[in-house]
Amino acid sequence: MPDTKSGRERKGRGKRQQLEDHLARRELEADDEPPEPTSDVTDTEYLVDLDE
Repeated sequence: MPDTKSGRERKGRGKRQQLEDHLARRELEADDEPPEPTSDVTDTEYLVDLDE
């Protein structure tokens, strides 16, 4: 069967709906509070204090 524009558009809408469903499900399953940031020594060597 040949590829048609309407078929591609229909598949695109299906993929968009699938992505929206996935993101909504992930948001519902997420914790209410984000995790606390950790202070690693390796991270601090890349931070620059602009006040200096």
